[in-house]
Amino acid sequence: MAALAASVLLPACSDKPDEPGATPESSAKAGSSLTLPLGLELVAERKMAKLFSDKTIAHYEASGVTASSGALYVASDNTTRIGRIDTSLDDGTLGPGDGSDSQYEAITATDDGRFYAMIETASADDPRAKVVELSSSLAIVSEAFTDVSFKHVNKGFEGVAWLRGAETEYLLALCENNDCKDDDSAPGQGRLKQLSLVNGVWVTQSTLKLPSTVAFLNFSDLALTQNANGTFTLAVVSHKTSALWLGTLSAPASGAAWAVTGPGTFYVFPRADDGTIRYCSVEGITFLGPGVFAVVSDKADGSTACRDEEESVHIFQPLR
Repeated sequence: MAALAASVLLPACSDKPDEPGATPESSAKAGSSLTLPLGLELVAERKMAKLFSDKTIAHYEASGVTASSGALYVASDNTTRIGRIDTSLDDGTLGPGDGSDSQYEAITATDDGRFYAMIETASADDPRAKVVELSSSLAIVSEAFTDVSFKHVNKGFEGVAWLRGAETEYLLALCENNDCKDDDSAPGQGRLKQLSLVNGVWVTQSTLKLPSTVAFLNFSDLALTQNANGTFTLAVVSHKTSALWLGTLSAPASGAAWAVTGPGTFYVFPRADDGTIRYCSVEGITFLGPGVFAVVSDKADGSTACRDEEESVHIFQPLR
């Protein structure tokens, strides 16, 4: 299987942080579940409005992020203009498009410089998810429906990751809700759809189940990075739970099907001193290196603490 396109843009950090004062027993259990997660440390963050010069866009409702060729590419569901941000978070530019609602819920990069954006449902009258192909210059190349439909508008695919196997392009699409259903679906039923393009339609090749221990209230995005043994480390993030899970994605030599395995490692985004969630609208994640993640946040509906972190790009690493 060909390697996933991703550059190591920041120094690697240990994914086994020391826990001061921890006993061997507690260290063994740390990160093994949502009830005993590890922490994430903020490295840097910046409001997207300070990175882009287009003042006609009042808000940057970030919905996805991917790393490619040494930069971050951010999709927002309220504009068709994809943002390009350097990893120092000092400079940003916007690609072609306008301020109309794109409904882009995720973005992923290919190994040859192109991008795919996911639209979770086409419209109120058409419940099919749609994939938009973008060129290396971020211009729209084509659009194609998937064979997956959802019962509720804006409750469809929320994340997407590209990879290639046996000379075929695949997209792994992450359902927003457990079991790809309703907001009140029981946690522990995370689902991925393996899609490939067949006669102009992204057709489901298989449905992958996340381990039941990944009991997030919803799912916001996923990201992949390839390991030396040919497997992938899979990152899955939730904005309602404000947490991150790292597991393993493995594939047979043919690339025809994948399996997601655990137990993996659980992390939570930084909380306030009283335990209140601060990162309430995390919508996108991508790898910048081993144990280094770029994350983007949507517009928040909630407390002042949530608004402080909204519409931003953040860099995190495991708490040391």
